[in-house]
Amino acid sequence: MNKVILLFLIISTISVLPAHSQSVDEALRDSVIRHAQIYIGTPYRRGQSSPKAFDCSGFTSYIYRHFGYDLYRTADGQKKNAVKIVAKTELKPGDLVFFKGRNAKQDRIGHVGMVVEADSIGNFKFIHASIKGVTITDGNKDYYRTRFVAAGRIVPERIEPLELLPAEGVKVPDYILDLQ
Repeated sequence: MNKVILLFLIISTISVLPAHSQSVDEALRDSVIRHAQIYIGTPYRRGQSSPKAFDCSGFTSYIYRHFGYDLYRTADGQKKNAVKIVAKTELKPGDLVFFKGRNAKQDRIGHVGMVVEADSIGNFKFIHASIKGVTITDGNKDYYRTRFVAAGRIVPERIEPLELLPAEGVKVPDYILDLQ
């Protein structure tokens, strides 16, 4: 009986999914956003991608690199990293949002941010490195609403949790095998 209790404690401690059955991709998105929010207030500096200073694409690439994603270093390039282009009504935390630069008449993508929250009618807030530093901004703010170009998903949907397998040469106790 003690072995069963011990096994339960071990399995519950190393569980990949939170108790409220959040999917792996949702948990990853939440972790990405929490990590990004650590840098709120970090100064803006063109061409920078470090905790001391960021530009917009430097910020998003730095955050995603922490989770094993290697994004292009420019805002325009990061659109190519998206596994899926999504409509505003489909936005999820962690999605990248792309905007025209200072000249709204040009079609070139000049700015990128990361969605922190969104609703089903296309409203969203995003975290980004702006001239004021890393901050969270409402996507409906005129400046960004009129410059919005596209949104892209970096974290794929339906990531399957990895099965925990013993390392080669590790003997699994019989009482664990009996429970399978």
